[in-house]
Amino acid sequence: MRRLPLTTLLLLGACASPTTPGNDLAEHRALWEAQGLTDYTFDVRRVCYCQFVGDVRVTVKDGVITGVTELASEVARDPETFRTIDGLFDLVQDAYDRDAHEIQVEFDPGRGYPTRIWIDYVEMMADEEMGFTLLSDVTALEG
Repeated sequence: MRRLPLTTLLLLGACASPTTPGNDLAEHRALWEAQGLTDYTFDVRRVCYCQFVGDVRVTVKDGVITGVTELASEVARDPETFRTIDGLFDLVQDAYDRDAHEIQVEFDPGRGYPTRIWIDYVEMMADEEMGFTLLSDVTALEG
């Protein structure tokens, strides 16, 4: 039996997606839902081949996006192209359900919400990939 060098095994392991279907998506969603947050903000970077790519602050009230503001210019953006934290979980679940070619997800270890998402739906198709990277913690709105 041939043995692989440790560096080869580490490199192969680094290529694996941090989350696999059914692995811990449900556990992280339950951790997030247990907090009962419906009014919050978070800063996020949206990565895609789409009309607007940039860093924004998303404001959510009663579980619905009420505002999306570009961080650099303070210009309001279309909330339809962004997601709540629950919507980010739904996006990942949908990618698993659709058997996307590549799904990478990282989570906040204490609060469960996704901190980085990358989805490539079709291996041989260009420009349909998409991702989100949280730039800040989810912060509860007061009041």
